Amino acid sequence: MLGVTLFALLTPPFGLRAYLEARAQEQAQASHVIVSFGRPTAAIVQLPVTARPFAQAPRSPLDGVKGKGAWLMIFNGDWNDPDADRAAAIVDAAVRADLSHLYIRIADSRYHFYGASALQDLLPIAHQHGLSIIGWIEPMLDDPNADTADALAAAQFEEQGQRLDGLALTIEGNSTSDPNVGQYLSGIRGGIQGMNGLGDRYLLIASTLPTPYDHPGYAYATMSRYCQVFAPMVYWRATGLPQYSGAGGARAYVDQVFQQFRDPGVNPFKRPLTITAQAYDAAPEYGTPGAPPGDEIVTSMDETRAQGGISWSYYRLANADNGVTGEEQQAITAYPFWQRYRAGGIAGTALIALPDQPVAY
Repeated sequence: MLGVTLFALLTPPFGLRAYLEARAQEQAQASHVIVSFGRPTAAIVQLPVTARPFAQAPRSPLDGVKGKGAWLMIFNGDWNDPDADRAAAIVDAAVRADLSHLYIRIADSRYHFYGASALQDLLPIAHQHGLSIIGWIEPMLDDPNADTADALAAAQFEEQGQRLDGLALTIEGNSTSDPNVGQYLSGIRGGIQGMNGLGDRYLLIASTLPTPYDHPGYAYATMSRYCQVFAPMVYWRATGLPQYSGAGGARAYVDQVFQQFRDPGVNPFKRPLTITAQAYDAAPEYGTPGAPPGDEIVTSMDETRAQGGISWSYYRLANADNGVTGEEQQAITAYPFWQRYRAGGIAGTALIALPDQPVAY
């Protein structure tokens, strides 16, 4: 518990996700992930779990992260044995929530790549139902070479011809600056001794702290060089500041994030943003009490779209006590899916690099 308490003393939002996961890891049980989209287990209608193998069609790397997504925490030891029913329940819940992609936590520096069993079950059925799976990794970067090996092992894992649609790398560990960040990302792209790299088209998403101006020394520019997309953690209520509550506050915070990522010193390669929004009660982390109500959730999606974001996702705890509320779930599910929405489209001022823009070394 001491480690969890120490995380709580960090200034939000820095260290926030690490604190949430430390607490959730103590509380989470496998069954909680199944109900994470807000429906009781008994309400789940099982999808067919025997997927017909098929080759993944060539497409733009950014296709894997367009639309609406959710982050699912699966910890080491949560999914050791085959569990096709659990995979079917997760995919069913995601499809019913009108999501396009899931971030699945599969590796960290302590336990390395532990997510093979989960991916073995999830990849075929998710792809069969049009759902992208992004591997979520949390490296501490004390040993960039070892963390690189974990990322490469995850990306190269294959089941029935299916692989991950990309990697999301949460840079919030012990080292968030260069040279460690650069060594890590360049190794993923170019390879390390004994392991081939992923090349310049594989989708890498930098999951980052939200406001660059508050974090000098954080290697945003290096991430812009090697990653096609930024996914800042935009937890407006976690700031604890009253000006970031309510629909207007959510809009102001999202706008601030986009504005700072337009700075060439932060994002020299003009990488697009996909917002990771808050869908949990941040009161235990000294944030503004209460889970974001539906109007704040909708506003965060509206503003992400208006500011040129390529997609939106939500982060919530893995335990049933602090997951997605019914109001949040209704707002998320009802919001038009990015690629099926036609009225007006993405704002003309979008901060979007070309979809096939190669990574610059």
